[in-house]
Amino acid sequence: MNPQKVIHVITRLDRGGSAQNTVLTALGHNRARFLPSVVAGVPGPWDAQGGIEATEANRDRLKEEGVEWRLIKPLTREVNPVKDLLALQELTALFRRQRPAIVHTHTSKAGVLGRVAARLAGVPAVVHTPHGHVFYGHFGRLLTSAFIQIERRLARRTTRMIALTEAERSDHLERGVGEANRFAVIPSGIDVERFRAWVGVRGHRPKGLHCPPDAIVVGSVGWFTPIKGHRFLIEAMARLKPSFPPLHLLLVGRGDLRHELQTQAEELGVAGSITWLEDRVDIPECLAAMDVFVFPSLNEGMGRALVEAMAAGRPVIASKVGGIPAVVRHRETGLLVSPGDARALEAALLQILHRPIWAKELGAMASTAIGSRYSALEMVRTIESIYEEALSETAEARIHSCGAR
Repeated sequence: MNPQKVIHVITRLDRGGSAQNTVLTALGHNRARFLPSVVAGVPGPWDAQGGIEATEANRDRLKEEGVEWRLIKPLTREVNPVKDLLALQELTALFRRQRPAIVHTHTSKAGVLGRVAARLAGVPAVVHTPHGHVFYGHFGRLLTSAFIQIERRLARRTTRMIALTEAERSDHLERGVGEANRFAVIPSGIDVERFRAWVGVRGHRPKGLHCPPDAIVVGSVGWFTPIKGHRFLIEAMARLKPSFPPLHLLLVGRGDLRHELQTQAEELGVAGSITWLEDRVDIPECLAAMDVFVFPSLNEGMGRALVEAMAAGRPVIASKVGGIPAVVRHRETGLLVSPGDARALEAALLQILHRPIWAKELGAMASTAIGSRYSALEMVRTIESIYEEALSETAEARIHSCGAR
């Protein structure tokens, strides 16, 4: 049987979790069964996850592994009627020309344009992975309602949908987006062994981190935007610093909110105890510097950085929101706190600081819990099983349609 053509469509192919999920999926496909290609837009001025540099690095990685790559310039993150129409036209023309068996869209913007284009081009099977959602925490009530209506309509014309966690799936189904029997749950995969190699390592200092040898390093990885909740972590840090002078905060990422967060740190008197590392590719080494990892998001599909920190054996504190409770078992593999609550973060950090042996045990249990469930290979093979179901369903539909005539 000839391999089936699969086109992955994503708005930005940067260093974000959804982009890395897409790259690993394309690279991991069984080429005897599925022939992948990747279509992505330009990151534009927004470069919190590496921007054009990260896009080019991912492009080169795909090309080295023989995966076809295509850039569609009008496909951008922001809503722009002119660019969106041009992107829709390019996608539709591409699908008609290449005649893929499957179009797999990733994230909201690419999910809208990619699925509409796939329908216009007559693509047999369409799979969509939202990689989280914007049903709360992002926009106002009217815009959120409009988006949900769009997603409901598109879901009816999507062969299969894939959520990263059961909570994400439930959030969609509760709002009438998708059908339960067409909505699978597949955790985002990572290179587990790359992170597990750092289990048990303490006191590592990657390039750029300058703090005293006895520093207690609290860290987080993620782009600096309100939804990630860094301001609550900085506030918790300021509250704890007088009682724990060795505390040092390591923040890895980029984003428009950085200046505002730095101003907050200065006003709270902890600016000198924070290291900001931008756009790093040595994330495992950065995690190895952390005595505890904090993930204070206000909305999160799964939290790729959280999974990576757990695989690296870090004790973790995370918000009880979105898909995070499906990843972290409270007091077994980490601590869960209410989102947007600096005092709750402070209390959780106090537990870790007062019980260092227990904290190490939490980290070890976290790494064990990640297991094969979050491996890239397991993710890709499960996604391919969804493809098989989608292709079988569409083939049966065509047979039924021909018989009816």
